[in-house]
Formats: sequence, C-alpha cells, structure tokens
Amino acid sequence: MSSSTSPAPGTPASPSLVVTSPADILSYILHALGFVPHESLVVLTTTGRRLGATLRVDLPDAGVDPRGFADGVLSFLQGDVEADGTLVVVYTEECWERRTPAPRSELVLTVEAVLDAAGLPVRGGWLVSPSGWRDLFCTEEECCPWPGQPLDTVVHSALNAELIFGGSAFDASAPDAVHRSAPAVAARDLPGPAAPDPAARAVEDAQAHYAACGAGRWTAPAQFHATSGLWDAVLATARGWDVQTEPDVAGFLLASIESRAVRDFLLASACLGSAAALDGAAACGLVAPDPPDAPPTAGRASGAERILPEVRSVAPLRDAVAALRAGGARPGRDDGRAGRPTGDRADDDGRAVLYAEVLAGSYSGMIAWDRVDAMSRLLARLAAVSDGESRAAALTMSAWFEYARGRGSRAAVFLDAAEQAVPGYRLARLLHELLRRGGLPAWARSRATAWTASGSAGAA
Repeated sequence: MSSSTSPAPGTPASPSLVVTSPADILSYILHALGFVPHESLVVLTTTGRRLGATLRVDLPDAGVDPRGFADGVLSFLQGDVEADGTLVVVYTEECWERRTPAPRSELVLTVEAVLDAAGLPVRGGWLVSPSGWRDLFCTEEECCPWPGQPLDTVVHSALNAELIFGGSAFDASAPDAVHRSAPAVAARDLPGPAAPDPAARAVEDAQAHYAACGAGRWTAPAQFHATSGLWDAVLATARGWDVQTEPDVAGFLLASIESRAVRDFLLASACLGSAAALDGAAACGLVAPDPPDAPPTAGRASGAERILPEVRSVAPLRDAVAALRAGGARPGRDDGRAGRPTGDRADDDGRAVLYAEVLAGSYSGMIAWDRVDAMSRLLARLAAVSDGESRAAALTMSAWFEYARGRGSRAAVFLDAAEQAVPGYRLARLLHELLRRGGLPAWARSRATAWTASGSAGAA
C-alpha cells in the first residue's frame, strides 16, 4: 500500500527524473504503482522538489468517518521522516458537475487539514476520471479551463516517455499487473478442461509421494533442517532450475509447504536468512523432537534419516542434496543474515521474539530483499503446477511477500486466487482481514528498510 522513492516495476529508469508539469506527476504515479488506480486516493510525499513515498488507499465507503480515514493516511506517511510536504490525487468515476465541489471534496479537505497539522502540507492535488484530469483546488476557469485536461496529456508527458524508455511499464489494473508477472495466478480461472501436462503430472505424483513420506515428520529436527537446506539450495540455483527438469524437487517443495510450520518458517527465512529463522523456530518450540526410533516403513525414514528428492540434471543442486543427505553443512545456509540476533537478542527469548515479530509484521529492521524476491519467483513457478492445499499455500505465501513489500493491492489478488484454490484457507483469510484494516509491516513504513525493485523503490 505504500512505497519509497521512485518507480521501477520494469528495468530502472534514469536516476534523475525531471518533473515539469502535473501530467508528469500523474504519469509518475502509474509507473510507481505499476497499474492504473481505481476509486483510490494517492498521496505522494515531497522533500523540497524531490518526490518521496507513494501511498495508494481505497476511497472509503459512504458513512466512513473522514477524520479517522485521514488519520490512517497520516500514519502510513510518517515513516518518511525526510518529507516536508505532500501531493494528493483522487482517482474516481464519480461525476464532477461544473461549478460544484469536486467529488470527495470533504474527504480531501479533511486529509489536507490532518496532513498540514502534521507538518506535511498539501502542495497540490488533482482528480483523475476515465475521461480526463483536473486540479482539485483551482476554481478559476481562466487558468484551469473546464472540464480539464485529457488523459492523453499524461500518456504523452515527457516523464512518461523517459520512464518507458528506461524499461518501466504499468498495467490497467492491479490484477492485470499480477497476472502479467505471475500468470499462474489466473491459470485456474481459464474455462474448459485443462490440457494434459506431463510435467505437471510428474510434479503431482512426486508431491503425493513426499506428502505421504513426510506426514507427521516435517517438524522433526533432522527433516526440518534438511527441508530448510533444500529450499536454500533451490534459491541459490534458481536460474538453472525449473519444474520441467526437476519435477521431483518441485513435488518435494510443494509437499513441504502443506506443513504450516514449514510454510511460516519459509516466510521468516526469506526475510531474515535461514540461520536466524531456524534459531527463531527452535526458540518458539516449532521444531518437534525426533519420533521414537522405529524401523523404516514403506516410504518413511527413521528419525535419523532425511526425506529428500532425487535430482535429475542440475549438478549444483544434486551436490547440495548429497551434502544434506550426509548431514553436512547446508549449502547456502545464510546468504542474508538481515536479522541475525546479536547482543541482547542472542538468547532464546530474543530469537523467539524476532521470529514472531517478522511473521506479525512488527519487526522494524532490515529485510533480506534479494531472498524475498527470489522466493517470490520460485513460488510463482510452483503455483503453476500445483493444486489444492499446496497451491493455496504458495499463493498465500506470495501474497504475504507482497504485503511485506508494502504492495497490498497485489497481495489481495494472490489471496483471491488462494481462496479459489482452497475456500476458507486460514492464513489467506487472516491476511485478507489484515489488508482490509490497512495493515502495513513496520519495515515498509521506513524509507531505510522498505523494499525496492532492482535498486529503485517500488510501490503498490
């Protein structure tokens, strides 16, 4: 729902963006968000003549207290401690009759008063409709002719051309943006019977096998550590791995996230690095004792053994699995130690608190964004060949990572797809409610710790 400094859904554009007109600002918003807002209020912070954070929130329903809404907007912007002003834009299909107040004018005036009192005065504002845009505060038709400017002026603005030339792009809506970057989200919505897919069938068979093998064992220490190590190894070889070449690995990964403990651990592991997350999971008591020694049964390992997939062709991944079977050091154990406990957090209580804070979104430290981005790409591949519980888990994890980035609009699209996969999937319902209430993780409220795309700031 908010972002840091500059747009970059595509390849980063020039680091120096010259804004010379309101049309430039309106085009900037489209690239910062990656999609065209609908029935939304967008607020941009400014520092001098520099644009800062970009916030998009749904316009409230009739009857909602404008002051409460404005206070909520302010709470999202206060993390940009360098800001000294704001710009506001209303996107709506509500009709604006000539010589009448603009739609949502009471709401805008309330937001303006709250921001001004907080030292973030509104320095300009516009209303954007399907047919054009107009200054929200100018009533003089000599300088602001009725009915306003056509949307073509935004499309043809100099800044829009510069951003497109730099590789940036935007879509017509948040769902369109998600479906373009992660087509698997919409794959299950296509009409008609699905064509047979040998790769998907191989993954399905492997998943069923590992789900049976791992039943009741995912949180046993040896298995939990091996599962974490395999996810790390796959992330490390992601560009040389896909589900077609390694269906057994894909099936194992999908089976593992049907375990809620593994699923939630992977959220923390992506953010903190696997070592810190393993410390936290153990401190929280989420890793169960090994079961009593018993002879292996069909498809089930004894307590000292690890269930791991077979690797067909990716040599680095095959070596990683061999090391994990041998019980050696886990390859790629901790590429990102963003939240590794130190000092007074080094005891079990501190590790448990850190782990819980990340999952609850109350952690305010650095996040290992490279790992988060890699995990999101991997989950998109897995969602394309999954169904049922594992698909709901992959999509909900993807939604959580969008929430972590501060991109609530996109998170909602993933959650809707998860609901279609498994109606009532608990984590999806909880995250939906959090987004409905305007939840935003603590790290996304600060420019220093918020997510950036390819080195430039993102938005949602």
